[in-house]
Amino acid sequence: MSGKDQTPTVVALGYFDSVHLGHRKVIEAAKTLADELSASVTVFTFGGNLRAMLSRRDDKFVYSLEERRDILREMGVENIYVQPVDFNFLSMGKLAFINMLNRKFNIKGYVSGVDYKFGKFAKGTTEDIKKFAEANSQVYRIVDTLTEDGKKVSTSRIKTMLSSGDIKGANILLDRPFSVSGTVVKDRGVGRTLGYPTANIKLDKNKQTVKEGVYAGHAFVDGTRYGAVINFGSRPTFGGTEVVLETHIVGFDGDLYGKSLTVYFDNYIREIRKFFSEEDLKKQLAADISSIEKNEY
Repeated sequence: MSGKDQTPTVVALGYFDSVHLGHRKVIEAAKTLADELSASVTVFTFGGNLRAMLSRRDDKFVYSLEERRDILREMGVENIYVQPVDFNFLSMGKLAFINMLNRKFNIKGYVSGVDYKFGKFAKGTTEDIKKFAEANSQVYRIVDTLTEDGKKVSTSRIKTMLSSGDIKGANILLDRPFSVSGTVVKDRGVGRTLGYPTANIKLDKNKQTVKEGVYAGHAFVDGTRYGAVINFGSRPTFGGTEVVLETHIVGFDGDLYGKSLTVYFDNYIREIRKFFSEEDLKKQLAADISSIEKNEY
């Protein structure tokens, strides 16, 4: 963005790395404030893997930047500002951060969670934004922490659920089915020889994954919703050791190679296991598909 955007706006502040229920509450509060102030909404988020950079650990993201953009647009957010995560930004003091936002946007208000931190060493707090807003005739609203089953809704909690196969629990906190997006790549074509062709998606190495297993899910192809059997893990029946994501789209017959596909996880079905024959595997796949078609999971 070059120069200052003169459109009056309310900035929703946060990482929004999983766009979970708590994040959504902040965004909805920003929409409400924007309506009151006759302004637009701008969601502030980050490019790159901020948590991994700050922690210096192999910390995965629940949704990539592109996935987050798609989800935010589903929520009706048109203005998304992506802050590059680099040394200059991470070295920025708390007041410099607020001033940077005001140089970019015509800010009428801010909305954040109660535990929002910003600036170098995360020294900036909601109190700093409150003081700045009051001094500059801006409005600031703070959203209380959201809990579910007595526990804080958080990205780390969602990651733990995904890793343990608790897809239904994670989906409640995400307020949508957990999804993986990517380009369909060519594979060995074993599924097609069995009569159950699969769409294989190459995973981003920074993407949070689920527990290895077989899942009930769904996908949209050309606007049509299809049930899906999703296999995440190795393929021991055929001597495979590489962890892959392959999806059989129930009732779809077509070529998806090279196309972008999003698969949604609805529930964990079973563990991956080695079958002694292709016939046994085909019987199990038929049973998996039948349970999905009957909504038995």
